[in-house]
Amino acid sequence: MTGALPSRRSGRQRVPNQKYTNDAFEGLEIFSSESEEELAILEQLQDAEDDEDFPEDQVVDEPEDDDSLVEEASDGSAILTPAEEYEDAHSYASTDGDEPLSPESAKRKARNHGTYRDPNVHSRGLPDNPFRQDGQRSRLKLFAGEGEEDILHLIRSRDQWATDPTLPHRSALCQSFSNTETNSQMEATVGWDWYYDLGGREYFAKQQNFDSLTEDEATDYIPKSDRRDHTFLMGSYGKQRPFTLSCSQSIGLEAAWSAASVGREAEQESRQRTRDGWMLNIGARVRCLEWAPNHDGKKQYLAIAIAPLNGSISKEPFKESPSYTPSSSSPSAIQIWAFAANESLHAGSSMTPKQAPELRLVIVSDWGDVKHMKWCPVPRASRKEDHKDSTSLNIGLLAAVWGDGFARVLDVDLDETETNTIRKYESAAFAACPADTLSTTLTWLSPVDLAVGHANGLLAIYDIYPQPNIYHQSDHKQANQEPTSLPNSAMTTKPVPWLAVLLHNTYILSLTSAYPTHPTLLASSSLSGHVRLTSLVAPTTDFVYSVRTRTPPASLAYYDPLLSVVGIEECSETMRAWGLRCFYASLGFGRMASPPGPGPGMIDVGRCHASIAVGGADGGVIVTNPLRKTLGRKEKGYQQCVFKHEWVRQSTQAENAEAGERNGMSRITEGYKGEEADVNMHKQKDHPRFRGTVMMTTIYEEETAVTALAWNPNLKCGAWLAVGWGSGLLRVQDVAI
Repeated sequence: MTGALPSRRSGRQRVPNQKYTNDAFEGLEIFSSESEEELAILEQLQDAEDDEDFPEDQVVDEPEDDDSLVEEASDGSAILTPAEEYEDAHSYASTDGDEPLSPESAKRKARNHGTYRDPNVHSRGLPDNPFRQDGQRSRLKLFAGEGEEDILHLIRSRDQWATDPTLPHRSALCQSFSNTETNSQMEATVGWDWYYDLGGREYFAKQQNFDSLTEDEATDYIPKSDRRDHTFLMGSYGKQRPFTLSCSQSIGLEAAWSAASVGREAEQESRQRTRDGWMLNIGARVRCLEWAPNHDGKKQYLAIAIAPLNGSISKEPFKESPSYTPSSSSPSAIQIWAFAANESLHAGSSMTPKQAPELRLVIVSDWGDVKHMKWCPVPRASRKEDHKDSTSLNIGLLAAVWGDGFARVLDVDLDETETNTIRKYESAAFAACPADTLSTTLTWLSPVDLAVGHANGLLAIYDIYPQPNIYHQSDHKQANQEPTSLPNSAMTTKPVPWLAVLLHNTYILSLTSAYPTHPTLLASSSLSGHVRLTSLVAPTTDFVYSVRTRTPPASLAYYDPLLSVVGIEECSETMRAWGLRCFYASLGFGRMASPPGPGPGMIDVGRCHASIAVGGADGGVIVTNPLRKTLGRKEKGYQQCVFKHEWVRQSTQAENAEAGERNGMSRITEGYKGEEADVNMHKQKDHPRFRGTVMMTTIYEEETAVTALAWNPNLKCGAWLAVGWGSGLLRVQDVAI
């Protein structure tokens, strides 16, 4: 009965018993050759301590399927006795016919015991450190993945723009390769049907209430021209001269260079290419800069949001945190400037020095200071409705976040026959802000979809035009009738987002969409230190975080040539790129000489070229092209400081102390040579340059820092760069070579 029961297998590894007697048959060759070989195999198997002692070159590969892995994993014991190992080896050797295998070839490969895997968990398909020094791995796949369209997009961008080290080349300006001509035409026509055919234009015109003001009535909103003179030094190195600009006055850049040269030097410099651009005195700190898209004509329009004037700032102490509390009613202003281009409208046309910039429109309100603003970037084709009034010109849809916590959208148009028009807006066609929080940043997703970030980490996506009325207007369109006005219920209804999701657990600093390549992907950064990439198709499940940093980037921008999101790491002063396909890791491609300046617009990417511009607290503007360094592991990247601004205060300010004004003088230096982008310099502690030194941090004047910058998105003027500083100076220059 006991023989019928299965024997219990021991958990200990068995070893041969010690021999205490002499074998009487030892030394006698009475065994057959086959038995002798089997005995030798058994002795070798018994002497083996574990599976790792088997030489790798003597292992006989054995195909194993999933069924065998499951059976071995379900076995009660994974340790085999020498007899069992011998039986397995003997049975394996006997399968090859009558001829037995040699002892070396009869050894089996170590068994691979299966492990349980959750079917809902899958690998992301990329290594943990995709940017390590590995020549076998192509960086094209790390940024573009396996899709043919994305790989071709990167290859075309590399072939078009990788030869430009820093500044863009005039002959290389072109539109992005991400959007085909068919899709662009569809967006420019069908995408704007809601505005032209479904009553959107009439809706915005009826809902926007504004009054025209004179200069005397708008003294609380715009700087006074008689008290905002600014003196600065500008010109070639060693030959700089002082210039003084009144408020809203401008001077051409070529004036400073031509005045510094006389005689033969002036004749030689006249043959060379002059600097095309302008210096303006805005009169107050520049908060935001945005070029208006969809303007390929002779006029380019720049929106400038200025900080509140010193006289309008309340001196009462804050009872709560100002970042999480809506500000009280305070004046704000957005200036619309017009810059003229050359008559020849070829790709890369420069500014004309013959016509000075003009202040065309000033948008003022009592909604608090402007924190962030964006023009709608979607292409829009010109229609006959735009030319009903020969004197009216529509600039575009401008979305902004004001100090009272609301995000608003304004349909901006101006009268071409008037200049310096001042309008005070009382209401906007679209204004939204959830309860118990305030808006912090925004970005456009389509002509009607606006994504807004909030102080509590909430993301809300709104439709700026009421959906129920679209079907109402379509019925009139089919009946060949004029679009009617919206019902009163649609005018008074509070906007409700069609998507609301908590992206972060704290203040959202920046939002940017991967438009036009991947418009459903949204990148965001918050005070928690995380940068997150979210798919709007499944925002609660399809997202990924990057590595947490101590100081998160306050400004993000989508870099379409590399299919990446770029930003500035304040703690290391490094420019980094997060690829859409490997967002969990970042790659540094440039290094700043100082921390980034204050404000959300400290980094901007070109729409018609591959250059990236960043602004620092030291007043310098650095331009770099990361394509060469990121796509080639052994390639070197370069960066160049285009120009630098410095501001110093006056020695005596007693007369202006009561008014709270800080008068000073600025200096603009330029002509810096390009340098290699060494992103790991701060890690080279053993370098002789850092031996025996103490790392220090420089504190700059508030007026010195770059506060906003922007590239022109229009093709004919794609190399125009606008930069604003805290001193109130603004520089617009064509930096193409």
